Amino acid sequence: MSRRLDDLSPEFRPIAMALLARLVEAGIPIVIVDTLRTPAEHAANLANGTSWIKFSKHLVGDAIDVAPFEVYQLHGPDKLQWNGSDPVWARIGEIGESLVVDPPFRIRWGGRFGPPAKPDLGHFELVRQKP
Repeated sequence: MSRRLDDLSPEFRPIAMALLARLVEAGIPIVIVDTLRTPAEHAANLANGTSWIKFSKHLVGDAIDVAPFEVYQLHGPDKLQWNGSDPVWARIGEIGESLVVDPPFRIRWGGRFGPPAKPDLGHFELVRQKP
């Protein structure tokens, strides 16, 4: 799995960079957990339960996963161990959702995912809206 911003799609990269800047400005130290994934890496995530959907935007560079530094320091990338009730997650989601994105794009926070997916609090992805 990549953590490189350069591996994000050209459309999503500036949005992800703006997200990271806003989180720093808010005093939330974070870690980039994941940007681009290979199909094999995604298959492994499906098998171990850290991904729930067959097609991930990580496969095309249209998604980023972040985690508060302290959470990542304690539990590493295993988001199944992260405490989702910590208010920092809601603040991260709020900051991400407040980003202004020009049409035909919008940003979606994984904290709003519902069935069949589970909430994914550190996940942000680019949505390409149809005209």
